[in-house]
Amino acid sequence: MEKPSNIFIYGKTGTGKTLSMRYLADQMITLADNKRIPLKIIYLNCKLKKIADTEYRLIAQLAREFGKDIPPTGLPTDEVYNIFFKTLDEEKRIIILVLDEIDQLVKKAGDELIYNLTRINSELKNSQTSIVGISNDLVFANNLDPRVKSSLSEEK
Repeated sequence: MEKPSNIFIYGKTGTGKTLSMRYLADQMITLADNKRIPLKIIYLNCKLKKIADTEYRLIAQLAREFGKDIPPTGLPTDEVYNIFFKTLDEEKRIIILVLDEIDQLVKKAGDELIYNLTRINSELKNSQTSIVGISNDLVFANNLDPRVKSSLSEEK
């Protein structure tokens, strides 16, 4: 199973980035179903408070998308990551994490989170993950730590 590339979509507000990605995700799900490719696409808006405005909340919400019961607070962040990684690897599949307004998340939580997400595949045996970041900030990637940029292996 080949890992899809990480992708970043940039554009001004109202240009259809999210709508285009949602349409593409629907098309990908249909194609994957027809070809019996195990694909799961998770969409999260990182601007939403209480959902994805901190590292803990984002990883906890991602784990919840796979049916895990993670409390809103109280666990060490490392433990939430471990639960999430184990959950991802329970079966063979391709997982695409669509993080809308990713620049808002990085503003609040820092770019270490993106680095950790890009390193998931080294922890997994069965699954492969990719990140689709959507941003209104046209120079967002320029401000990321060089380690993060490198681990993204971004294709323009």
